[in-house]
Amino acid sequence: MIGISAWDYVFIRTCIFLLHLIAPLSVIYSLVRCLIHLPFHIPHVLEAWLALEAVFYLVVYLPRKNYLQTVVTHPTAGRDDRRRLFWRCHSNIPDPDRYLTRWFRDAPVAEIKRENVKDFFRWAFLNSGEPDPAYDEELEEYIGEMEKLLGRKLEPGRGDAQCLRLTLDKVEMLHRSLIWYLCVFVVDTLASIYLRYYSFDFHRTSLFQFLAVFPTRLLTLFTTCRSPAKTLTY
Repeated sequence: MIGISAWDYVFIRTCIFLLHLIAPLSVIYSLVRCLIHLPFHIPHVLEAWLALEAVFYLVVYLPRKNYLQTVVTHPTAGRDDRRRLFWRCHSNIPDPDRYLTRWFRDAPVAEIKRENVKDFFRWAFLNSGEPDPAYDEELEEYIGEMEKLLGRKLEPGRGDAQCLRLTLDKVEMLHRSLIWYLCVFVVDTLASIYLRYYSFDFHRTSLFQFLAVFPTRLLTLFTTCRSPAKTLTY
């Protein structure tokens, strides 16, 4: 288990900092190595690893990061479908104040005002982040039902609270080195072997999706059990 002392915290933060340095150092070294003759040599194994880290960062991580920031194409839905979805959600809220504060990143209730909730509903049910007068009446309907559930009127205006809008907000990503993924691969493989030893069967997806998972799971190549889900293994 990870310790909770100050020294443990310093050690963990130091390790994270060093792991984050791998990508920029790999890119810098690889570029310099290609452009000029260095007066020193490092072991070929280390040089190959730095080159792989640089390629992974530039060819895999950065394009993936840019792709995940692209605008999402939401499914179209009519007003009846949106109202039906609203009521399905609305009827499963046991604690409306907690519901709102959690969606608003634990913001104080006083900062979650009428316009803030409209922003949330605009994303959740209209699949939009921009105000549109054509939907004002519908939003007012949803606001009214939420106020009934809260047992109070929402304060007019806009507070400092910011809601989660999972398909509109920027995707925050942090680079992980190939060493990190190698550690994940080793731990996952050992866990799979351990579970297989105790007679658990690994259920794979299609073999065509073997390379779609990174790091790969070797057990996919050897198991005969098939998962009924197209994209879920267990």
